[in-house]
Amino acid sequence: MAGTRRGTRPSLLDVAAEVLVADPAASLAQVAEAAGIGRTTLHKQYATRDDLLLAVGHRAIDLWEQAVGGAGAGNGYGGDPDGGLRALVAAMVPIGPQLAFLWRTPAFDHLGELGERWLAVQARCLAVLKRAQDLGALAAGVPDWWLLQMLYSVVYVAAESVAAGQLAPLDAPGLALDTFLHGLGARSGNAKEEP
Repeated sequence: MAGTRRGTRPSLLDVAAEVLVADPAASLAQVAEAAGIGRTTLHKQYATRDDLLLAVGHRAIDLWEQAVGGAGAGNGYGGDPDGGLRALVAAMVPIGPQLAFLWRTPAFDHLGELGERWLAVQARCLAVLKRAQDLGALAAGVPDWWLLQMLYSVVYVAAESVAAGQLAPLDAPGLALDTFLHGLGARSGNAKEEP
């Protein structure tokens, strides 16, 4: 499953994120079945669907915080020519299902503690993007909200492509970063000349 290391079993919350991204209306019974546990076992841990959703949301933010922390968000530039952008993308793509769950669950916009955590990690993520701008890896003058939305978009598409078997997990971060940095336009010298 996406978002887990090879050879390790994904956590119940990671499985729940994948199930709920694939089908936002999935029942607790469907989540339990996908996780390979009984419905009663799931209910002992999470009495209601809302309890499970909130736990999955916090898990997604935990993983996102780790990804941003691994990109050196608080450690200055760390010598990276892109200010940690490559490390951030490489850490976010494997947790794409959890992030997709977080980004696609509108109810989270109204939950105090989760919302506060979301805004804090988003600010740390933006700090990496701003460092990349300061270092010339990203264009200056691009609005903050656009930087974040474009990053989320390439991470989401890369993770979905891995899950669909269209993109190798090791190739996904590089392709996502290249698309983020350069778009899809032909590079100078590669464009065909008009007849």
